[in-house]
Amino acid sequence: MPPPERFCSLLVVVTAARAEDLRAAMEAANMQFLKAFNTPDPAGFLPLYTADAVLLFADAPPIRGPEAITRFWESRIRAGARAHTFELIETGADGKYAYQLSRAGVQLIRDSGERTPISGYTVRVFERQSDGGWKAKIHMFNRQDVP
Repeated sequence: MPPPERFCSLLVVVTAARAEDLRAAMEAANMQFLKAFNTPDPAGFLPLYTADAVLLFADAPPIRGPEAITRFWESRIRAGARAHTFELIETGADGKYAYQLSRAGVQLIRDSGERTPISGYTVRVFERQSDGGWKAKIHMFNRQDVP
């Protein structure tokens, strides 16, 4: 059996590598979402969510399932939401579930050309799929008013 300090060093290295892998997976999930939103390609949202996914958006009732969530994002894009961004703040995982906390931003562009920045935070809980990938199971947004 290795000395305790050697075991602890190995555990730290393995844990750090897993954290880097998880962060990379969460960054990739963000890029997939942003591509679907900013292209725009509403059909691109469908594969990002589990069959029982729930979207909780500020001032809206829960939206359930990938098809309904896709329609919701499509309605936001049609309403003038553009240039969506994510800034990953924190990630974590435990077995088959992972989460990410991100700062989110979007520009609301009205028909007149007026731009209104909207920002807030998003939390997504992901479920590991049989192929090793991650899909969003719970997606929550809040809105932070900009002065």
